[in-house]
Amino acid sequence: MIKIIESNFKVDKDFYLDKLQEIVTELEIKGDIVIKLGDKEESQTLNAQFLQRDYPTDVLSFPFNENIPGEGYYLGDIFICYSMAEEQAKENDIPLEKELFTLMLHGILHLAGYDHETDVGEMQKMQEQILKKFGKHF
Repeated sequence: MIKIIESNFKVDKDFYLDKLQEIVTELEIKGDIVIKLGDKEESQTLNAQFLQRDYPTDVLSFPFNENIPGEGYYLGDIFICYSMAEEQAKENDIPLEKELFTLMLHGILHLAGYDHETDVGEMQKMQEQILKKFGKHF
């Protein structure tokens, strides 16, 4: 199950959840995922606390990878900086919905074990293939 928490930001959760669920099913990614949308301040705090990088970033993934008694397998959390997504969408002249989807997908791929910082392009290639398939929705 994927859950989106967007306390201060209004997004069409069903729009994203349907597509993301299809992706995790297709890729056989198992486990619950929580995606939280937040602001730059929260992004910077999390980035500094967990990665020792004192600046805001667009997406952070926090793998958990454990079985929670009575709840099932918990894959992890994803944090997305909404305001950075807005800025990046504007800079790249793409819809905000596509940028948010791209960041959500990026986080899910990290939770699934992909790492663009250490692989030789596998994560980027997979992300591009998935975006190509789902690009018609944006």
